Amino acid sequence: MPRLGHKKSRTGCRQCKARHVKCDELKPCSNCARHGVLCSLIDPNAPPPVPTLASSSSSSSSALKKTAKPKTELEDGSVLSAIPSKNVDQSTVTEPSDGDSPRSGSDHFPFITNFVKRREISEADLWLYDLEAMHHWMTDGVETLSLSPHSTHIWRTVVSKEGLKQTFLLHEILALSSFQLAHNKPERRADYYAAGTHHQDHALRGMRKLLQNITEENAPSAFAASTLIPISVFASRGLDAVDPDAQPHNALDDLADIFNLIQGIGRVMAAAQMGIMMSGPFQHLFRDPVHETAPQPLFQKILERIPILTALFDEDESLDEDSSRDLLGFVTGMRENLLRCSKPCMENRDMRFLFYWPFHLSPNFMFGLRQRSPGALVIIMHWTIIVAFAARTYWFLRGWADRIVKAVTDELTEEPWREAIEWPLMHIDAQRVVPPPAIPEVENLEI
Repeated sequence: MPRLGHKKSRTGCRQCKARHVKCDELKPCSNCARHGVLCSLIDPNAPPPVPTLASSSSSSSSALKKTAKPKTELEDGSVLSAIPSKNVDQSTVTEPSDGDSPRSGSDHFPFITNFVKRREISEADLWLYDLEAMHHWMTDGVETLSLSPHSTHIWRTVVSKEGLKQTFLLHEILALSSFQLAHNKPERRADYYAAGTHHQDHALRGMRKLLQNITEENAPSAFAASTLIPISVFASRGLDAVDPDAQPHNALDDLADIFNLIQGIGRVMAAAQMGIMMSGPFQHLFRDPVHETAPQPLFQKILERIPILTALFDEDESLDEDSSRDLLGFVTGMRENLLRCSKPCMENRDMRFLFYWPFHLSPNFMFGLRQRSPGALVIIMHWTIIVAFAARTYWFLRGWADRIVKAVTDELTEEPWREAIEWPLMHIDAQRVVPPPAIPEVENLEI
């Protein structure tokens, strides 16, 4: 007996066929319109649908879908608590528009787009996540950004106040704070991570728009965000690495992406009026203290290692002249940054070195890193010594040294490169955080 009330669609779109749902064959069809994807009935080259939990390491630029129910929008068009909950009909969600998105074909800042993700969370009363994240930022989060009480005060008060003027900065604050909560509370990691990626998406989209027009009014927020965004992507990529549901990441590719981000944002900010920021509310962050600060002994150890690296790259017959010259230039750049960060009066030496050096890397080094050039990997291992040390203080760097070591040792299996990384391996291992010994229980304690 024939079925009633059903008409099989033979000319439906590819997206509906992939989902095994009936297509109404409109242009675009209702299903594609509802899900916010490009329908093949409009564009024959439209890709099939991607699963919702696709790897957050991809270069997808679609933001987390927000509900169509009425909400109070902020000045940049974003909504702080816009993550769909389990009580929301997912068929009503729409994707935020972005005139400078990769889909529009006019993405001027691909180094930012690479970190825009989509991650969903299924919890009711999601505004509580925002309140918890902001409370954490004000009470504990800012303490992890700087060892200087004065700088900590600026991040807690001045930066938070600027976030109310430029809401993309407020999103970035909530993103970083959410990632720290995900790091601190592994039993609820997925929820905090989802909230963090949601806010990070809005922060990156807002930053991408602002970079095209930095003014006296928004320059302070742009500076603050340009400082926090690389930190939050270190945090998010680190959390990705321990997520069993995420696609495996290679630490070297992640590093290349982050270095590219640091360079991209840094160059745009440097092209702006630095005097605006030097005289703005964050001017004290640009001033070194008048008193001497504790030195970093590892800087001197790496400086003493520089002649050995120079001899390695200068004398290795397997390197052509151009490669040898480039590697020697990279080593010279590391030496200059070590000396700069060794000045007697300087705060946060470790973090300055870790972020200064990538900013000055050449395209040749970035290419060598992505191609697993042995010389570039040897240099990265020396940089990783400071990563391992700094991870004892800065939570967002924890786990990175181990990931980099594994990626490099998997690549460098032959001499002389294997021998060249033995020295940094020894010092990286020495920086590992050793948990305190357990206190034995005392039985039958009499008072």
